[in-house]
Formats: sequence, structure tokens, C-alpha cells
Amino acid sequence: MTTQTTVDLTLAMAYYEHVAGLTSGRVPVEGARVRWLELPVEEIFHRFYEYREWELSEMSMGKYIAQVSQGDDSMVGLPVFPSRVFRHSAFYVRAGEITAPERLRGKRLGIPEWAQTAAVYMRGLLTQEWGIPLEEVRWFQAGVNQPGRREHVKLALPPGVELTPVPGRSLNDMLLAGDIDAVLSAHPPARRGARGARQPGAAPVDR
Repeated sequence: MTTQTTVDLTLAMAYYEHVAGLTSGRVPVEGARVRWLELPVEEIFHRFYEYREWELSEMSMGKYIAQVSQGDDSMVGLPVFPSRVFRHSAFYVRAGEITAPERLRGKRLGIPEWAQTAAVYMRGLLTQEWGIPLEEVRWFQAGVNQPGRREHVKLALPPGVELTPVPGRSLNDMLLAGDIDAVLSAHPPARRGARGARQPGAAPVDR
């Protein structure tokens, strides 16, 4: 007769209603006791990527793909996607200045990180849906509302793409000052004066 071993696992993940049964413990995991850490996703990604502080973690798909593409297989990706969102509504511009997404061609666009998953999807919208090549805009990287954010993975940019880190400023302030034309971000700029360039029919899905 064999005795099943129960392992203790810590899972770091933001709150999502559709997995609340798991994170609350109402739905048991066979062979495991799961302790849930609810933290902001940016903190989860940073702490797990840099320090591997727990056994299971929500992780940025963009960062994970970038890591694997450079030969680092120290993480094992599981095909579980708790956050599912259309990113058409994550483009922010100054009110009245850019009235259609096609007008982003040739503009200065700010992103919090090139490898952020939301930014990966939004670049896909630019190229595949609106026909704007990545090299036809100028890219700036900075924290959305606070200065100092940096890339957490080594980048291999496509040929012709220009990306300028701006560690001493925030994208919010750059947008309001007119130093960039749009912000692409999963979280909105904090101050008034910018509005979301939401497309008809776009809405969060299963969030």
C-alpha cells in the first residue's frame, strides 16, 4: 500500500474571478496544498523573474518568450492564461489630436517595456490590423506613471526599430508635455489630459 505525498506549493497570481475557486482553496489540488499570494502583477513578474521566490507564478508571456528565445530554460511555461484582454483600448493619446489608429504612423510612441505582453499584442495591432510597420514609429521606454522602470530581459530588436529608454521621466508626463504622441500600456496614465483611443466593439474578455 502506497501513501500519497502532499506537497506545499506557493502560487503568486493577481485576483481573477474565474480562478477564485482555486486561489481561495474551495477547489482542492490533488496531492498539493496551495498557498496563494495576491500581489500586483508587475511585482509578481519582477520577483519571480529575478529571484524565483515561490514555486508557481503568473508570468508575463512576453518576458517568458524573450527568455526562452535567448536559450534560458530555467522556467517551465504552463499553458494556462488567467488574464485574457483585448488591447484595442490600451492606446492613450492627448484628447483631440489623434482620432484614428492609422494616424499613429510616424508618431512617437511610449511603452513601459518592449517585452510587456500587452505591448506585444498592441504592436501586433499596429502592424497586422492597421498596417503600420514598427520601424515607421519612434519608440520610447519609461515607467507609465513613475520614472525609473527598465527592461527586465535582454532585447533583440527587429532591424530598423529605434527604442530610446527614458529612465528619468514617466510616459504620463511625456505625453502631457507633448514629447510623445501616444502611450501603449496595460494600465492608463494617471493624470487628466489623456484619453483612451478605444475602438468600437473592443471590450475586456474573461478578466
